[in-house]
Amino acid sequence: MELTSDPQGMVGHFYGPDNVTLLYVDFGAGRVAMTPIDTAGGLASHLTADDPHGAKRSALAEINAQKGAANGFATLGSDGKVLPAQLPAALGEGGSGNDWHNVKAASYGALGDGIANDTPAIQAAIDAAGYGGVVYFPKGVYKVSQPLDLPRGVTLLGSHSNLMVGPGMIGDEWPCYLQAAPTFTTGAMINIIGEDDGEHPAINGEQRISNLMLDGSKVPTGGLDGIYAKGNVQNVVLRDVCVRYMPNNGIITAGNASDEWPYSWRLHSVMVDNCHVNGMVFERNTDITLEDCQVIGCWSTGFKLTNCANGIATHCRAEWNGNYGFHISGGWGNWPGSGSMTMTGCSTDRNGWDGVRHDASGNGPFLINALNTRRDGRNGGPGGGGYAGLRLSGTAPVVVTNMGCYVGTDDGGTANTSPEYGVRVTNAKDVNVIGAYLHALTAGIFEDGTNERIRFAAITTVAGNNFSEDRTPID
Repeated sequence: MELTSDPQGMVGHFYGPDNVTLLYVDFGAGRVAMTPIDTAGGLASHLTADDPHGAKRSALAEINAQKGAANGFATLGSDGKVLPAQLPAALGEGGSGNDWHNVKAASYGALGDGIANDTPAIQAAIDAAGYGGVVYFPKGVYKVSQPLDLPRGVTLLGSHSNLMVGPGMIGDEWPCYLQAAPTFTTGAMINIIGEDDGEHPAINGEQRISNLMLDGSKVPTGGLDGIYAKGNVQNVVLRDVCVRYMPNNGIITAGNASDEWPYSWRLHSVMVDNCHVNGMVFERNTDITLEDCQVIGCWSTGFKLTNCANGIATHCRAEWNGNYGFHISGGWGNWPGSGSMTMTGCSTDRNGWDGVRHDASGNGPFLINALNTRRDGRNGGPGGGGYAGLRLSGTAPVVVTNMGCYVGTDDGGTANTSPEYGVRVTNAKDVNVIGAYLHALTAGIFEDGTNERIRFAAITTVAGNNFSEDRTPID
């Protein structure tokens, strides 16, 4: 009898004589015996047999006994979450191994309803977090009535950081932020202190604030800042943070009694919106990096940078601030550790005074590349006043490359044309402006003869309103 397999190598059904219990098959390499096997019966016998590694019933009983028990196998409750009591002790709420602290957890009790005072709950979570711990803010409005003290190595993490209030939006429709109570009129919403004052360490740092907004809209007047750092505070990182409507400054740093100042900070995508004094104030914050940061609508200066040696500002924007957009000032030094600053791809628009004002001293060269200014010097409408997109009046060397300045009015077209000048240089030394298109109301360049070692090259200037095309090249 000859059998042929199918394309999958399987032999089809065949029937031989009755009472045959053994069959030999020749595959061309000798004979192979084939015997019948009751597969279904074998499987049933295996399922009912004892587990060779231990009694199955005993193992199941042991597992079931640990379900839902502390330090056992956690089960989900009706809400789909594991109850804290079912977690291992080291990982439960307040446990020594927990590095994630939800301020709304029962052990802290923040409500986030915009009414209750959540300050004690938030500070308790911050204090429990320890170095490397994360304090998490779910959706909500967290009322704060006094400064939150942020110790070293703690991260504040929100669920969403609003940016500025845009057209068609209102300030309260996105409930996800810390909000200062109306009585909270002095100090700052968040303090980071590096000073041996009996409460803080002499050296502090490594704090992180991410995806979080601070709101001062309920405090009409006073001296409240958003974030305040004092003394030797190092390596702080702010990422996707918004500070808005503070009656004083948005973010500010200061020195301590030992003349130590914060330094080596990193700010990424940070917005300061409509604070009543300055947006960001940094003094002697060496090695600071500002990346994709914006200050809009503050009543005084947007970015105020004093002696921030080796600083970097890239793709930052100052818009509609009452005074300067950027003010780079102070003595940046001539000692071995001194340095200057690099600005790349920054822009200004509709600031009340100069878009960028540089009056700093120091030996290190300031590098300003791809600066774009527009409609600065608006003065609330009148324009004029001698203001410029870029004003240079310091003794530190400055190199400006690839700059643009363009005139305009406000969005409604009702204000006067500004700025008056594209670049204004007075009482300055060692200035090079190379490669620029400067369109301003009165003149693209104003240089009054009080300067030393000034060079303009590869520049086109235009005077007049938006429609002027009377271009003058300067080689």
